[in-house]
Amino acid sequence: MIKRIIASILTVCAFSGQYDTVKITPKISYMYVYHKGKAVKVHRIQNTKHKLTGEYAKQYRPNSNIQPIKIDKDIQTIGEIELLYFMGDKVNEKQGIVIDVRSKSNYKKESIPSAINIPAHIKDDRVKMRKILKILGIKTSDKGRVNTSRAMDIVVYSHGLWCNKASEFIKVLISMGYPKEKIFYYRGGFQMWKILGFTTVIN
Repeated sequence: MIKRIIASILTVCAFSGQYDTVKITPKISYMYVYHKGKAVKVHRIQNTKHKLTGEYAKQYRPNSNIQPIKIDKDIQTIGEIELLYFMGDKVNEKQGIVIDVRSKSNYKKESIPSAINIPAHIKDDRVKMRKILKILGIKTSDKGRVNTSRAMDIVVYSHGLWCNKASEFIKVLISMGYPKEKIFYYRGGFQMWKILGFTTVIN
């Protein structure tokens, strides 16, 4: 109960951002989300001359195709504002999970706050995937019946607009019975998060 009250206060604090020059929206400068049990302030880099460098500054990537906005007619594609609200409303209340499907090494180096890591290659291991589904609230009976009544809301993301890891991972989730209305696709991925100057964490 106390943790819920704290989470609500932390989320509300997002609307008192008169101090930041670079805001998330005209009314929101920052918000707090939980990452591995600790509150992390998520805001944008305040240096207006900041430029993206490193791996995520690249424009072209061989053998990569831009992903469509809609990967499935019943799955909602979201942007950064929707992701932030998801983190505040769902993740902070332990009713949702943000899943980073990039490699373990990429995740350890840097990720979106609150995200957990399930590397995309695990999708090919049905035994591990069943264990993951169980953690996410999907129960499968001995006869193979799938109970999705306790399935958690999830957001899945990968490297960026050019990366198919998230969309392919989502397709496997669907094939295993995960309810489409519980899946949200953050198409922009980590690159767009970086481009917009949002807070990242080291894991």
